[in-house]
Amino acid sequence: MDYVIWVLPSLKIDQTFTRCINRDTGEINFSWNGKPNIINNMPLLFEDTGTPVSIVNNWLIYLKSTKYRKQVNTQAQALLHYFYFLDKLNIKWDEMPIISRHKPTYQFSRHLQDSVKSGNLARTTANNYLGSVVNFYKFYLAKGYQFTNPPFNYEIAKVRLEGNHEYMRDNFIYVNTTDIRLNLPKNTSFGGVSRALIPLSDREWELVDDVCRVKCEVISNQNDKSISVKLSQEYRLTIALARYTGLRREELTTFRAKFVYKPSSEQLKSKYLIHTDGILISPKFGVNTKGSGSRTIEMPSELMINLHKYINSNRYIKRRKLFELNYPDEMDNPPLLITQTGHYYAPHTFNARWGEVRNTVRNSIPQFDHKFHNLRSTYAVSRLKELLNKGVKEGDALDYIQSVMGHKSRTTLLHYLKFCNEDIGANATYEQALEIILKD
Repeated sequence: MDYVIWVLPSLKIDQTFTRCINRDTGEINFSWNGKPNIINNMPLLFEDTGTPVSIVNNWLIYLKSTKYRKQVNTQAQALLHYFYFLDKLNIKWDEMPIISRHKPTYQFSRHLQDSVKSGNLARTTANNYLGSVVNFYKFYLAKGYQFTNPPFNYEIAKVRLEGNHEYMRDNFIYVNTTDIRLNLPKNTSFGGVSRALIPLSDREWELVDDVCRVKCEVISNQNDKSISVKLSQEYRLTIALARYTGLRREELTTFRAKFVYKPSSEQLKSKYLIHTDGILISPKFGVNTKGSGSRTIEMPSELMINLHKYINSNRYIKRRKLFELNYPDEMDNPPLLITQTGHYYAPHTFNARWGEVRNTVRNSIPQFDHKFHNLRSTYAVSRLKELLNKGVKEGDALDYIQSVMGHKSRTTLLHYLKFCNEDIGANATYEQALEIILKD
C-alpha cells in the first residue's frame, strides 16, 4: 500500500454539529454552530485508496490547531515515511511485542540509522523523523491509549548547560527522555559543520542569480524530457528575500504585505533598512517565526523598492482579492506571497522548485548540492564579512547578526565566523555585486 500527503488549503474545526426535524416538512435539517477554528495549509496523510489515516491526522491537527499552531510538514513527512515502513514489514502501528528490538519504533530507528550510513538520508532529516515518531506515540500515551507493551522506555539523561557566562559553566540539568535514539558516528563532512550552515560561494550564487533573476527559467524533467520552465515572479522574490534577509521558509510564507513600504530618499542613501527602519516580525503580526519569537530584520533598500512595486502591480492585486475571498478574517493582513488561486504558499513548494534551480546550476557546477535553507547561511556569512570589513568589532558584529537572524545560540554564529575568516577580502566583490544583483 502507498501513502500520500494532501495539503488542504483551509480546514475548519471546532464547530458543533446539530440536526433537527422540520415540523412542517418532516425533513432533517443539519447545521454547524459556533465560529470555526480555521487551519491553513493543513497536511494530512491518506492511503492511496483515498482513505484518511485518522490516527495520524488527529495528531497533526492537534499540533497545528491547539498546541503549537505551527507548520507541521516535517511531522507529516515523518509519519508518511514511518507508515510506509510499517506497511513494507506488514506491522501495525500499535503492535508492541515485549522484546524492544521487535517493536516497530526500534525497528524504524535502525532503518533510519542504516539510511543515514548508506547516504540515502540526511542526519538532520533522520533525527527529525525519529523525534516526530516518538512525539506521535507520546501524544497517544498521554491520551491513555492502551498498548500491549510501551512503545519505548523512559530514562533520565544528564545534560550539560553551555554558555558564555561564568554562572552557566559546569552546570547540569536532568531531563526525562526515551531510550530510542540514533547512534550515528560524528559527522566529519564539511569539517564537522552542519551542511545547512554552508554558504554558497560567490561563483555558486552568481549562477543561482543568473538562473533566477536574469534568465528567469529552469530546466525541468517532465515525462523523461528536459524542458525550460519559467520561474514565477513570486518565487524570484522569495529567493531574493531568503538571500538578503535570512528569513526561514515558514517566515517567508507568512511574511506580510504591510511590512512593505516605499523608502524615502534619505533611507535610500543607506544600503540596508535597519534599526528603526527595519521590520519587526512575530506571530503577533502574523509571521510564523521559529519558536514564536520576535525580532527586527533588516532589508536592502533596493529590494524594498522592488517589493513595493510588486504589491502595487495588477498581478499582486488580483491575487490579494482572491486571498480576501478565501480568508475573510485576514483580509486586512494579507501575505506578500500569494498563489494564483489566492492561497498561502506551502513551505515545501520552495524546496520543490529549488530542486530545479539546483539541477540547472549543476550544468555548470556538477557538485552543487546546496538546499534552499543554505540561502540563509549565505546571507549571514556575506553580511558578517561586510560588517567586519567595515571595521565593526567582531563581538558587536556577531551580536547584530544574532539579533537580525533570531539565533538563540552563539554556536551557529561561530561557524559563520569561520567562513568569514577564510576569505574576508572577498567582501569587496560582494559590495560591488549587491547593488547590481538587486536591480531589475
